[in-house]
Amino acid sequence: MSYLITLDLWGTIIGEKDYSSVSPKRSIKKCELIFDYIKVFSDTITLNDVIEALDFTVNKISLYSRFFSDKLFFDWLLIFVRRLDNNLNKKLTKAQIVYIGELIDRAFLEFPPIIFDGSLKLIEFCKKNQLKIGIISNTGFNSPKVYRNWLINEKIFYDEIVLSNELGIAKPDKKIFYYILNKLGIPPRNSIHFGDNPVADIMGANAIGMSSVLISKNNSKNPIDSKNFMTIDNINKSVEVLRKWLDLF
Repeated sequence: MSYLITLDLWGTIIGEKDYSSVSPKRSIKKCELIFDYIKVFSDTITLNDVIEALDFTVNKISLYSRFFSDKLFFDWLLIFVRRLDNNLNKKLTKAQIVYIGELIDRAFLEFPPIIFDGSLKLIEFCKKNQLKIGIISNTGFNSPKVYRNWLINEKIFYDEIVLSNELGIAKPDKKIFYYILNKLGIPPRNSIHFGDNPVADIMGANAIGMSSVLISKNNSKNPIDSKNFMTIDNINKSVEVLRKWLDLF
């Protein structure tokens, strides 16, 4: 019998030291890199304009996720450029807009998130016990490509990954959970999801019959769905939870 463990990314296995959702250093680096590139095409755009356009785009992404939705990464790039200067959108080629995305990814790699204690231990436990690993994550303003490359470089291995900005849907939409299950051929009853969002992660997984574990971030979050299998402070306690879950079969 095969079993699947699915993981959220931000706030669950990776993130900022203080559990915040944004790194000021990463954000300003994105803006500085983009401004240095964009100023060649416009002498009126300022660094503050870039900062405002980035904040606008990030907030839009967050708003979309509340309605179980997302856009493709390139579409978010277009929204960012248009917010910066609608005329600029007409000057840039597709390749130049794609390059802005590469600059955003460069800032991610220069100021990457940390890997929370217990994340690699969980991955190793799954591999040793032949448990399938899936990653299901709503994404911010970073490309799917940079996530994939960085995760592999950091030895965060997985059997399948689905990111909201490459499908155009976001948790808790059932389709994003079913995407992984169908890819790996494992039914919901044999699957368990770890995540830090009581709605997107816990209610989303429970809605299709998966088990779920809420990462409470040291009791800062509480489950709103009584169906969740367990609540733990952080991912460091995940192996113990998995053993208890597997004992049910």
